[in-house]
Amino acid sequence: MTKSGRAEGSRRRARGRSTRNRPTDDQLLDAARAVIAEVGVERSTMDMIAERGGTTRVTLYAHFGSRDALVEKVVERELAEFTEWMFAAYDDTTDVAYGARARHSVEATFEYARRNPEGFRILLGHRQEAEDPGRRLYQTLEPRVAARLRENYATRGAEIAASADTLASLLIGISLDVAYRALIVDDADIDAACEVAVTATMAVLRDVRPDQLLALDASLGKG
Repeated sequence: MTKSGRAEGSRRRARGRSTRNRPTDDQLLDAARAVIAEVGVERSTMDMIAERGGTTRVTLYAHFGSRDALVEKVVERELAEFTEWMFAAYDDTTDVAYGARARHSVEATFEYARRNPEGFRILLGHRQEAEDPGRRLYQTLEPRVAARLRENYATRGAEIAASADTLASLLIGISLDVAYRALIVDDADIDAACEVAVTATMAVLRDVRPDQLLALDASLGKG
């Protein structure tokens, strides 16, 4: 190779190492989210994520250290965004009737799924894998929902305790399970699925009596 050819090759390599177009962490996480949503955590590889993000394995390792650390960052980000969305929905309805609050919370779940289907699929769509993000989602949402249930039943003269956690888990499960079945498994209409979840949620809130919850608390206290 001539001297001028070697010089041109050096210039090209230098341009390839330019930092101006390096992807940000968020861009790399977006690429990882797309891959994980498509094939699941277990089957996602650094090569697949690098290709989707238009980058290299070296860059991914430089940013995140390992594949597991990258996956964890994706899950943490999606969990934080969804719970922030749901907490805002809870706070938006502090001064409205309890039934309307419940409906709004269910609708918020489905609206998030509509806006961020990849993130929703990561949180709920890969339940057979060793680390199920859905369990972490329940653990994060349940205390807030249980606190609202305790406040509601207190206004009706029932000071419920651990039974609020049980009821909260049931109510969260209705929305998430209907959304999971409809949007991930069956690819159903999101509005129709939302109405099913709203109807089921309202039926539970209407039919579960304070004395039943107090009896559950009493039985737990005997354990």
